[in-house]
Amino acid sequence: MYPLFESLCVQDGIILNTQWHKDRFQKAYLQNFGYLTSFDLLEGISIPVKFNQGKVKLRIRYNHKHRDFHFEHYHMKEIQSLRLVYTEELNYSHKYSRRENLESLFDQRGDCDEILIIKNGRITDSSYSNVVFFDGQDWWTPKDPLLEGTCRARLLNQGIIKQSFLKVRDLKNFEGLKLINAMRDMDQPMIPINRLKY
Repeated sequence: MYPLFESLCVQDGIILNTQWHKDRFQKAYLQNFGYLTSFDLLEGISIPVKFNQGKVKLRIRYNHKHRDFHFEHYHMKEIQSLRLVYTEELNYSHKYSRRENLESLFDQRGDCDEILIIKNGRITDSSYSNVVFFDGQDWWTPKDPLLEGTCRARLLNQGIIKQSFLKVRDLKNFEGLKLINAMRDMDQPMIPINRLKY
């Protein structure tokens, strides 16, 4: 059983942004198992020849002693609309393999492609990514996401996005949004803010 995992982007045989994933892995390992890891996240990994071209998703599942590697060619899912869903007790502070609570929220999307999760009145994430909003000049991400994603952390570090506590009433101040994670960076079309359904 592997209670935790990391998803990494492999582009033409090169694993991207590895240090951000290693940092999150070490933090999650310590907080979940109570001691520092004795192995490196990417130790001994070998990319199969058939995954050396194009964009590939590498999923590393792990427990306190072992890891499991899975590669698959990646095709970005097109998101046209999001429905706001509400929760009070959801905890997804690490990349847990068990996602039943997230999946039950996703099932509330109705005719939308994705959800925007509101926890205790504040905007957090979608079901599988962090979110950034464009106000006409700057990109903003919620200051208290469900999960501190590696792409989000990198973009904050680079000064490409900023963070602020965001509530539903703030949505009217934005022109659009993007969903970001290890596989979805900023080089994607913006979703117009009117594609959000309440």
